[in-house]
Amino acid sequence: MKNILIFTAGYTGDMLLEQLKKLRLTPFIATTSKSELRKNNTGNISAFNKDFQIFEVSYEHYDFSKNILPAVDAVICVDWKKDYFAGSFLNTPVYYMQPSLLPKYRGYGAVSQQLLNGVIYSGITIYEYSGIIDAGDILYQKEIKIEDYYMASDFIKETAKETALFIKDFISGKEFIKHPQNNSLAFYLPKLRKSSKMIDFNASSYFVYNFIRAYTYPYSMAVFHYKGKEYKVASASIESWSGIEGKPGEIVQQNDYGIITACGDGSILIKEIVYDNKVMHPKMLNAFEGDMLL
Repeated sequence: MKNILIFTAGYTGDMLLEQLKKLRLTPFIATTSKSELRKNNTGNISAFNKDFQIFEVSYEHYDFSKNILPAVDAVICVDWKKDYFAGSFLNTPVYYMQPSLLPKYRGYGAVSQQLLNGVIYSGITIYEYSGIIDAGDILYQKEIKIEDYYMASDFIKETAKETALFIKDFISGKEFIKHPQNNSLAFYLPKLRKSSKMIDFNASSYFVYNFIRAYTYPYSMAVFHYKGKEYKVASASIESWSGIEGKPGEIVQQNDYGIITACGDGSILIKEIVYDNKVMHPKMLNAFEGDMLL
């Protein structure tokens, strides 16, 4: 049996620890305080204090916390800072989990970008840290089908499940053979800006739907404006795939399920919105058919 230390945080970390708990695995856990993470970070690793031995570390760099951590056979990082070990010397291997089938979708934001692009077959990659982000030798990969109804949280839960199963095999001593990545197929993801999360209703309903689900919980959500106020979309589905039903952004119908809004091609059903940190039915907009969402 191998002793391992897992660095993780946020919603992905919560989902991973939940799966490890179900498998009755108790690796050491390292995490950090929410104050050190990005502002909209979700998750509560401390809720698992009774199930795991958890070490609170600096999120800035490994060297700031290495003296408080236990000696282990391997380190595995899940949703953790990718240059955390830069310049450090460790006498144990360090592995990272990337929620994609590397060498594709290197970098941060892989979950959102794959949903945005309508990727159907993705997965997880466990690779050895090499000093170059997401470019190390691959230890393990597992394909995951992204169903068309998946929101971001659904895909994350699947990655956590498959990562936990890998960890189970790894701890038990199963041998994995490393192989290098094909760098000719590699590409890195650009950093997303806040303005990029504004819904463009001029696009097709298929694109708008993928855009919305790419930024659903635990992310900050896609947004639109109505009567000068900004609203986030928590849940949506495609109402019609094609056809001109109104001006892009026009509310063409309201019903018990939500509001149907015209896109450049087809229409989208907005089921839940968020305003002032409260989830609500779109009827709370008090909008009328013919009104415009911008």
